[in-house]
Amino acid sequence: MKKYIAVFDETGTSNRPQSTEESGFGVGAVLFPLAQAPELARISKHLGSIVGKEDYKYKDVLQNEAAREVFVQTLNRTSLSIHLFAFYAHGACMIHEGRRTKDAALAYGREYKQRSSPRGERFVPFDSFIAYMASCIAAHAATNVDIYWDRRTDLDQIKASFDEHIARQSATQRYRNVAERVSFKGRAQNDLALITRLAGVLAGDVWRYFESHGPKIWTALDVTGLPGEYDPHMTIDDPDVTGPPCVAVFMERLIKVAPVRTSVTSMLQGYYMRFLKNENKENLLSFGDPHGRLGIIGIVNGHHWKIYQLPD
Repeated sequence: MKKYIAVFDETGTSNRPQSTEESGFGVGAVLFPLAQAPELARISKHLGSIVGKEDYKYKDVLQNEAAREVFVQTLNRTSLSIHLFAFYAHGACMIHEGRRTKDAALAYGREYKQRSSPRGERFVPFDSFIAYMASCIAAHAATNVDIYWDRRTDLDQIKASFDEHIARQSATQRYRNVAERVSFKGRAQNDLALITRLAGVLAGDVWRYFESHGPKIWTALDVTGLPGEYDPHMTIDDPDVTGPPCVAVFMERLIKVAPVRTSVTSMLQGYYMRFLKNENKENLLSFGDPHGRLGIIGIVNGHHWKIYQLPD
């Protein structure tokens, strides 16, 4: 099985999920075979020269038409085996998600254990975020993946949290031994450090998409949290358990303007085809809404997309 590298960077009002409604946090990851790292690093340097800043950020690329064009063209190059992952959580999503899970446990008749973290109480929302992120990668990466992140002082804590959640996934029949395929390595260095800037642009662009289009998506979600016959936290290996239900279908463009010609909105329309796919070959974009409901946008094509909601 081919091995891929996944390079992560984050964006947000802080460097981790917060407990305030005005906050937000998201990550973006670029996945590629290790042999393609030098070419992606070269392109990252080229983007820096276009915007006149070596350590460029999303806003630098967004405000420069030539840089936007290079970014979108790079992600779509057929000579590069690029895949993308992104997860955006709005406001205090992960705090509310914990409360929803507690309420759902009562509905399912399951004992609820108050969430805690060996990394401290302030890390609990980040633990929840990482748990969902790890489960998405375990479910959809479909290959061996070594994960690297941009420089952070808490990388050891992130790695410990990621490893714990991947180990739990690996203990199930559905994702058996995924811990042998998905490994969090640590800080991105050398060529991979240059590629984190591309991941940062992706994270920022997805953030921008949800900031402008989120309200339409939030209103499509079921307010009840979709409690059902099966407890999603306890029956992952039940053969009758299927994926999250589709709650809305849109037959319109993801974004109504051209992805390169304007800086007023996200470039997502120009590169959505590179996101990881589900078994239906839909490109996937993960999100959490202001009320703690988690979901996935499944993109059939640029004019046809669905919203899947994860039951509480």
